[in-house]
Amino acid sequence: MFKRFVRNWQKVLCALGLAGAIAGLFLPWLTTFWLGFDVFSQFTVHFLIVTAACAIGLLLPRHSLVVAFVLVVLGGVAIGGWAMLHKSDGFSKPTDGWHIRVMSFNTWLHNVDVDAIRREIMRQKPDVLGFVEFQADKRVLYAQLQADYPYRADCAEMPHCYLALLSRWPVKKVRARFLWMGPPYLHVIVNAPSGPVHVFVVHTLRFPWLGSQYKQVRAMARLVKGVKGARIVMGDFNATPFSVMLHTFIRGSGLKRQTWLPTWPAWAGPLPQLAIDHVFISPEFERVDGPWIGDNAGSDHFPVIVTLRRRQPQP
Repeated sequence: MFKRFVRNWQKVLCALGLAGAIAGLFLPWLTTFWLGFDVFSQFTVHFLIVTAACAIGLLLPRHSLVVAFVLVVLGGVAIGGWAMLHKSDGFSKPTDGWHIRVMSFNTWLHNVDVDAIRREIMRQKPDVLGFVEFQADKRVLYAQLQADYPYRADCAEMPHCYLALLSRWPVKKVRARFLWMGPPYLHVIVNAPSGPVHVFVVHTLRFPWLGSQYKQVRAMARLVKGVKGARIVMGDFNATPFSVMLHTFIRGSGLKRQTWLPTWPAWAGPLPQLAIDHVFISPEFERVDGPWIGDNAGSDHFPVIVTLRRRQPQP
């Protein structure tokens, strides 16, 4: 009786895992019926792991539930371990005028370890750094990093706009917005040695506000597409590569995503599970190194680092 009960529960879990995986893989079509299906996309890989683990367990005559559980745990460890295999120990080689190392870091509003953030920045040595959830108490970093990052921009004058940018090269703040159809964003022109670059730092809504999040990414995509010239968009999109949110942003903006490593949650130790921090680039750039993740420095996110090279104009 107990064995039959266990087998029946395994079949139910297999069915649920398979349903979640299908919902994630066929998301663009399913979300036309209900946007809520996008929730499944965040865990597409996890659903596939659960389905495979349950299926293997059902094939075993004994200890099938224990085996399935162990396989699910090992699957979660593998996801986090994959991210750790791409963890940066730091960069020592400086970039030249045609290369730009960018770093997107959600420092977390509740993180008070400012010195750890400073150490991680100096270890990774990005040329341009986008901050999310960067409130007033972290602005002491401006003075501490003045020698290496003399140029900065933020939206401190706006309520609840916790975005900032540090740069080795001169910057010109274009605009910051908070209450509009799109997400909070900071738009800065960075005068890199290879030419000006429009850089956007973005922070979208998350589940359960899927309807508003979808409107935000569509509005942001239209705004970015209307900007002429080289563009880099980075930040916390609260969406994984399987989500309709990122598909919508890529399709609408014409940019290419350069990131796929799990960056959240850092409180799970060295085993982050979801890739929600991203960097997007326009055709003027190509990725030459990365993506990598750094140390979380007290945040609930790991930072993501990518090195880009600006394509030289064709004669």
